[in-house]
Order: sequence, then structure tokens, then C-alpha cells
Amino acid sequence: MRVVRIFQDEDVRYGLADESTITLISDEPFAAWETEGIVPLAQAQLLAPVIPTKIVCVGINYRAHAREMGHALPAEPVIFMKPPTAVLGPRGEIRVPEQFDSVDYEAELAIVIGRRTHRVTPQAARSHVLGFTCANDVTSRELQRIDGQWTRAKGFDTFCPVGPWVETDI
Repeated sequence: MRVVRIFQDEDVRYGLADESTITLISDEPFAAWETEGIVPLAQAQLLAPVIPTKIVCVGINYRAHAREMGHALPAEPVIFMKPPTAVLGPRGEIRVPEQFDSVDYEAELAIVIGRRTHRVTPQAARSHVLGFTCANDVTSRELQRIDGQWTRAKGFDTFCPVGPWVETDI
């Protein structure tokens, strides 16, 4: 199932997408819902498929990228966060702050957690996952070098494009 969010008739709606249509649903996909009509996918104004309360990221987790950046692979995961204001929907425009010449981008697999999760065992972790979506980890490398940490360089508004949907059937 592909969960989408769209702007429809002056309202934000959730729906289920297939190859050509979106079936609108009555509530969030995390709750009980009923179907409420169909919209052609090509005509839909897609939004970010979810609005997260927080975005937890893992850095230096690709051997080739670590080598490219001059980092050794860490013994423990390098965790950083992006604020929810960094989220940008499909076809949105990344706004690069004026003081920087350019930004880098990294294609990422985003795991969407579907319910409150705390101290979950590895065996139970998958049952908390709603699905997966594409994410773009946008970064000002210039600012990252200046600061020596990642929050500001990766946390600007629009620096986390996601979507176009959450795929739940993996």
C-alpha cells in the first residue's frame, strides 16, 4: 500500500496510491478509516507523505561516502536530527540560504515509525514500522566544516525532501 498526502479542495487529505489513481481515505492512515473517492494521481498536488514529530538520522553509514568525506567508519552509529521544518514534499523547492554557494544532497531510505516507540526489542522493532519512503539529506558542507557538527548544516527549512509516498508493503 502506498500512503500519500495531497492538497485537495482547500484541505489536506490522506490517500492510497496505485499506478494511476489515489483513493482518498477518511482519516489518517494510522487510524481506522473508510474510502471516500478517487483522484487521478497525475492531477494530485502531492505533499510530504507524513509530518514527523522528529527526524532521527544516522551519519557515516555508507563505507564509500565515509571514505569520500575522509572519515573512518565509526564503532557506534553517528546520530543527528533534523527539525520537522526541514520536511519538504515532492516537487518542492529546496531553499539554499543566501550566505552559502551550494548544498550537497544524499539519497536516503527513510523508515516511517507508525506508533509511539520506546525501548523496543530488536525482535519487536519491525512491528512499529509503518513503512518506508525516499528522503534527501540536504547539507551545507561549507557550514558543516565551519561548525564541526551537523545540526545547523543539515537542519535548514526544506533540507529534508521526502516522498512521494510511504510504501507499507515491503
